[in-house]
Amino acid sequence: MTHSLFSLLAESSSMLFFAYDPAAAQFTYINPAFRTFFSLASDMPKLETFMAMVHPDDRNYIIERFEDIATDSVDGIECRFTQNSTNGALRINAYLITEQDKRLIVGHAEDISVYKQYINTILKHNAKKNAILNIVTHDLAGPLGTISNLSEILKKETIANETTKALVHLDMIKKISKSCTKLIRDFLNQEFLASADVPIVKRRVDLAGSIREFTKQYLVIQEELSIDFCYRTDEDIMYMDVDEDKFIQVLNNLLSNSMKFTAAGGRISISLEEREHDVLISVSDTGIGIPEKYHGVLFEKFTPARRNGLRGEETIGLGMSIIKSIVEWHNGRIWFKSIENKGTTFYIELPKK
Repeated sequence: MTHSLFSLLAESSSMLFFAYDPAAAQFTYINPAFRTFFSLASDMPKLETFMAMVHPDDRNYIIERFEDIATDSVDGIECRFTQNSTNGALRINAYLITEQDKRLIVGHAEDISVYKQYINTILKHNAKKNAILNIVTHDLAGPLGTISNLSEILKKETIANETTKALVHLDMIKKISKSCTKLIRDFLNQEFLASADVPIVKRRVDLAGSIREFTKQYLVIQEELSIDFCYRTDEDIMYMDVDEDKFIQVLNNLLSNSMKFTAAGGRISISLEEREHDVLISVSDTGIGIPEKYHGVLFEKFTPARRNGLRGEETIGLGMSIIKSIVEWHNGRIWFKSIENKGTTFYIELPKK
């Protein structure tokens, strides 16, 4: 009775149900929705028939994940596909069962093409927003700091001439300029702190492409910022299971710190290197460096290493602690090397699995 009910569910469902025999490399069951979705003939398809519709970059990934099912179930396998000249994405949940001494992989898949487009659009806009806010803060910090300094000079001159009304106006200029800088910086800090409270959600993404897209905002206006930006990678495409939004927030925060402590004419670079068992990301700058006495406490909450930037940017001392937590949530590690007045390089190592 139960078997019949599940069969009825699979036959009438819009989800794509299947059973696959790994020994024969052939599907033993596909429901009508699966057959219709991929425009398959009436006979049971071989694995290569299905794999031919999977994006070339995802084929080995799918095979590796299905091999993992030999020891455990696998939920949330995502892959891209081409069907009737249309590109899309699937999410697959699969399980290993034994039936009459035969091992079968059974599961279901759903079309998540629209969902993926929606998420990718949000992530791109979010990364662009954070980068632009970071750039605007850096761009405004200098002029607003100059306004504040000039108002202080004028205030001293006005005191000498005993012009009371002008003193009031100068105090207002100074307060407003400081308030503007603090408002933007507080907003950026709040964005970063809020993102750390959201549970981590890993998915397979092209990390090289994601970082390249993120750094475009800095590269296009590096002359206006008076800082030379550079992004280097040994691979154009590099897939990793990460929480893309949180990881880009990490890079944005590291870049923000570099911008705070790198004078005009300096250089900031991001590099991504694929190694045998992991990937290495580095963020380097030619800034003022971190005093050696703070090296051991930099990643602590409310670290005593916190200090204002070269243009007066304030910090709450939580950023590096949150960065370390996010990296560790990805089973990675972070460290740095820094020499005063020569620069700082942060290294992030992420395991491939």
